[in-house]
Amino acid sequence: MNERVSKAIDARQTKGWGEYLKFLNWKIEWVGKTQIFIRKFALLNLSFIKIQHPIGPLPFKKIDQIARKNKAAWALVEPHNSGYSEEEMVKNGYKKSKMMLSHTATIKIDLKRGEKDLFNSFSENARRNIRKSQKQNLEVRKVEMKLEKNWQYFDIFYSLLKNLGKMKKFYVPSYQEYESKMRAFKDGSTLLFAYDGETPICVIWFATYDNVIAYFQTGITTRGYETLANYLLLWEGLKMGQKKGLDVFDFESIFDERYPKYLPQKKRYTDFKKRFHGEIVLYPEPWIKTYSALGKLLYIWMTLV
Repeated sequence: MNERVSKAIDARQTKGWGEYLKFLNWKIEWVGKTQIFIRKFALLNLSFIKIQHPIGPLPFKKIDQIARKNKAAWALVEPHNSGYSEEEMVKNGYKKSKMMLSHTATIKIDLKRGEKDLFNSFSENARRNIRKSQKQNLEVRKVEMKLEKNWQYFDIFYSLLKNLGKMKKFYVPSYQEYESKMRAFKDGSTLLFAYDGETPICVIWFATYDNVIAYFQTGITTRGYETLANYLLLWEGLKMGQKKGLDVFDFESIFDERYPKYLPQKKRYTDFKKRFHGEIVLYPEPWIKTYSALGKLLYIWMTLV
């Protein structure tokens, strides 16, 4: 795998993600470049820890100290491929976990190539659909969310997202949660809209951090699908990442065949993402370390199938 791709940071290890989780009542601690999330159990004098896609090596001793300080039942580590060592996980008391709180697979695209070369790397289907959409006389509007005046567009974004959720029958978190998440990443967030006349028919939220541009969320109407606007906006987002001088595009998540029962709804959009022919990234299996007998019992109870 290309080194730029393999070492690219995940959004969950950015300050923006930490600010977002604070809204959801998580406590944040940093040890070097590793971001640790702590959450209290309701009605129990216990907490639990999650560390999602951290680039290794991990600060195991510091994690233990934070766990004891916060009376953690367990620490769940969902590793990044870079710096990962199964031997070190075992050595420090971790066991493979059935619990998963983050995506286990994604697709990443190396942006350090010419625009023509990038376009030609897509599947024939993706190239054809982009060209078809370019002939639909759609207007692409770029909205930088770092500008407070542009927050009027958030309502349009959320409306399109809710419409997609209704069409595809999936749960959409609340307006307040999405607004909090976008504000946490506002300095690096761009909304690309496709307008058919004066009507918004598709949107993609792109977030940039470090050397990465990520595909955070989309919203679309039936007309958006008819005009293949999602293909057009994805292509515009990739070019935008190149113009910003970024190294990697991250699709954020795809369906992982290793875990067919985990979030099977991801199958619905994985085919679309695969048509852009990036590198499939399979993250290592999650690991857990329990800190008490009660913590072990709670983990077993929460992971019963």
